Amino acid sequence: MAAGDVIGNPMLETVAAKEGNFAVNNMFLEDKKRIDYDMVPYAIFTDPQFASIGITENEAKKRGIDFRCNFVKLESLPKALAIKDTRGAIRIVIENTSEKVIGIQLMAPIAADIIHEATMIVKNKMKIDDIIDTVHIFPTLSEIIKLGAQDFKRDITKMSCCVE
Repeated sequence: MAAGDVIGNPMLETVAAKEGNFAVNNMFLEDKKRIDYDMVPYAIFTDPQFASIGITENEAKKRGIDFRCNFVKLESLPKALAIKDTRGAIRIVIENTSEKVIGIQLMAPIAADIIHEATMIVKNKMKIDDIIDTVHIFPTLSEIIKLGAQDFKRDITKMSCCVE
């Protein structure tokens, strides 16, 4: 059993802690656990920040998944316009038939904070309609997730994301 940087990517402190916990528990308990590394979010603290959870478009292609994805620029988001920082975008990857979200990549001023909502979406196998049906506070940067979901269903240039 090993944990942390010695077993490879992702080399994150939080992942190493979970790996260590699982390694010890797996030695002594019958219920063996494994980490689903697709469910590990990460962030790069650039300006703007980049964050990701789940699988990317390229990974979906490699795995032979029937998928769709979209790309919505932050300039479509009212809060980004209000704070005069429209640098960034969101990409949402979904299984084509079920519309289950399998990956979200985000570049935004506080992407590392927003990715936690995306993590819960991917981990809980939510669908595009689940996101659309979730009320978001207006105006916020995290609304980019809802706007990205709405982009699969309608022309988002016609009205704000908070309008159903």
